[in-house]
Amino acid sequence: MVSADNLNFDCLELIFTHLAGNDLVSVSLVSRSFLAAAIPQLYRTLVFGLNQSKRYPSIISPFAAVLAHSNLASHVRHIDLRAVPTTKSVHQPKFLDECARTVALCKNLGSFTCTLDIMPIFLPSLCDKESLEQTRFIANFTTDQSAQMLQMSGLRELTLDSGTWNVVDALPKWADSLRPTLTSLTFHSIQSLSLDILDTILPNLPNLTRLHVIGCPKVNHTAVLRAIAHTPNLESLAFTSYESSSPLPPVIAPLPRLRHLAVDTQAAPSPANTTPAFWTTVVDLTRTWSCPLKSLTLRLSDRVTLSDAFIANVVDVHHATLTHLALLNCSLSKDSVARICRACTELERFALSLPAKDAKAFSEAIARAKRIHTVTDVGDLHSSHNPRPPLSKLDIRLIMARQRTLERVVADGRVWTVRALSARALPAFCSLPAVRVDADVASRSWPSSSDRRCAALRPRRAHLGSAWRRRRSRRRITGSCRPRRSCRDDLRLSVHRRSQTTARRLRGYRRHAHESQRCIGLG
Repeated sequence: MVSADNLNFDCLELIFTHLAGNDLVSVSLVSRSFLAAAIPQLYRTLVFGLNQSKRYPSIISPFAAVLAHSNLASHVRHIDLRAVPTTKSVHQPKFLDECARTVALCKNLGSFTCTLDIMPIFLPSLCDKESLEQTRFIANFTTDQSAQMLQMSGLRELTLDSGTWNVVDALPKWADSLRPTLTSLTFHSIQSLSLDILDTILPNLPNLTRLHVIGCPKVNHTAVLRAIAHTPNLESLAFTSYESSSPLPPVIAPLPRLRHLAVDTQAAPSPANTTPAFWTTVVDLTRTWSCPLKSLTLRLSDRVTLSDAFIANVVDVHHATLTHLALLNCSLSKDSVARICRACTELERFALSLPAKDAKAFSEAIARAKRIHTVTDVGDLHSSHNPRPPLSKLDIRLIMARQRTLERVVADGRVWTVRALSARALPAFCSLPAVRVDADVASRSWPSSSDRRCAALRPRRAHLGSAWRRRRSRRRITGSCRPRRSCRDDLRLSVHRRSQTTARRLRGYRRHAHESQRCIGLG
């Protein structure tokens, strides 16, 4: 007989790839075979962020665990370093030494991300990684370090967050060595990057499908539109547009394979508070290129209200293929939201500023969407210009009740999810859909022990009666603020009430029998 404990090791590994977080840790405690199958997935990715750095050294870092058991280094494929513990604003040297030694041990490393200015200590270890395909780091290197950086070959995705002029001068030579493999290139906040460097790099990258140039002041939208002539196979393009008097190129090379477009506009607010003219030009270009966009992201440095005519133009061009739309620091009218949800039949994710004061109108507009499952609020609660109150639970419940396909609402740093209730738990007079809204902090993705205990006790509620279920469902829908009892308290209270009823009946029977005996004695 086949049981879970004597399954094939490869089958267990495939099953455990669908688990993450505490679920994977719990599975590894079941048996030795489960532990052996879960270890490759447990140590596949090493992540160290701000939450871990605040608790260091009271917790053991994943790098120290790999150093203590060197056989685990063969399972590491991804390293993501976002924070470093500090003492009096100085990085702890012991932790940095553990990180450098761990990177040197991981021979099968596939991706490396470091968003801190500590990259020079990892350069000697990363240069000999043959399986390294993706990397992101801050390139503040000297001339010697830039020459050492050129030894990193075989990369498919490269992201540089800021960099010195030494790195910019070495980019043409590095691009020539990455010519056969590089498909994604991202430059972020590099002050010395210019159009001349792009014209030298891009012709050497024929396989490039993603080009992102964000926050580089010497490379504006005019320079990017000129540089894309060297990359006709682009599928993803992101750039920053600035206020400049330089005209657009007379001939702009078409991008028929473009599927993802993002434009970050750094412009002062106009007196008329209208849509930037460059956005209309970009949408018209995509119409000319006949490129069906799947995702479109538009961002402004200052808040404006987008006109209904611009939204109608976007919907008219990309309504058949658009699955993700993000409008950052922009306001939309109710008619524009309704037009987007009604016309974009493939829309699944929508990021915009939710109107907290008119949640009913927004819920009516978003109810027209057919496949949307995630709505993200990108409004700023603490903005000095027209601050807004946070969304309440009643507003979230109203939005989710109107749209049946909606599964997640991200607002005010919280993730609201929906869970269906059984039809028999609803009262007969209820006309709203059977939904229950739960709120979790965005960083929390696993249930607590009390939630698991309550879930285990739910089947015992069947005998509590229909009246209790009606009261319970009414409280879920109306959103009462009364304190909520646990399942165990409800069961205990039910048993207590049943025992009281039985005791009253027994007292009644004894009283009746006593009176009958006394009447017989008097007769």
